[in-house]
Amino acid sequence: MIKYLIGIIISLVVLTFVRAVWGIIQKAVVDEVKSAVSDDPTPNQANSVPDADTTLRKCVTCGTYKAESLMRRHGDGDKRIFFCSVECEKKANS
Repeated sequence: MIKYLIGIIISLVVLTFVRAVWGIIQKAVVDEVKSAVSDDPTPNQANSVPDADTTLRKCVTCGTYKAESLMRRHGDGDKRIFFCSVECEKKANS
């Protein structure tokens, strides 16, 4: 009889521990999802004019799209051309 009582008590302690761990894991997942969703732009931000850092430009040599801030630029205004790398720039110049 005492063996069964001790078994039930141990089972309740283990079940309580498992539920506590499960709650901690669930809270961490929910917090992570909320932070990922809050990083997404709101509809008003998505329709705004993009910054130069986020504007994608096409490399005239290979056709790769990259952020304008990462591209090599030549020219001014409407005549500006973009290269994704030094290699593409060399290919265009040769």
